[in-house]
Order: sequence, then structure tokens, then C-alpha cells
Amino acid sequence: MSFFIHKITVYHTEDDESYEPIHFNEVYFRHNKKTNLVDKGLEEGSTGSITIPTTEKINISTNDYIVEGIVEDKFDLSLLQEKYQVFKVVSVDDNRKGGLQHYKIGVSE
Repeated sequence: MSFFIHKITVYHTEDDESYEPIHFNEVYFRHNKKTNLVDKGLEEGSTGSITIPTTEKINISTNDYIVEGIVEDKFDLSLLQEKYQVFKVVSVDDNRKGGLQHYKIGVSE
């Protein structure tokens, strides 16, 4: 499992008000920085995908946020964005069938 070398903290919410951190120690996190030319100039951002190998059901939704690494901070989006690169979950694919059972999470900055 040397492929799954990254760690993440998922700030998960059930009610859009309180976020609880969930830590994952063995994931694969690939993200790309990009710059887009828009009518107001240049816009920077990142997108990425996270693979979480598991046979268990995990509760991640498009209301959640992810920080690379294990973070113990309480959820405050603006404070987290000052300290870390924060990603919004944009898609969740449950691929717990076949040989490599996993979740694939799409994220955007």
C-alpha cells in the first residue's frame, strides 16, 4: 500500500452548521494548481481527486471540506483558509466493488 501515502482531514457536516473532523491516514491525493484567464484577469485555483481505499461505508458529502494533512483545528472556513489550502468536495464516487475497493472524492479549491 505504498501508493496511499497522504493524510487528509475531512470536515464533515450533517446539518450544514456544525462540522466534525474525520482523519484518514492512508489515501492518495492528487491535485493540480491551475490559472484561468477570465474577463476580470487571472483566476487561480486547484482541483484534485482523492482515493480512499476501504471496504467500509464512509460518510462524505458535497457539503464537506478537506484539508491535506491531519488537522486538529475547529471548523471556521475563513480561519482554515488563512492557514491551509482548503478544498470543497464536489463529487463522491463509491467504488467498493471489484479488486480495489475505494471511494474517489473530487475536490476543488
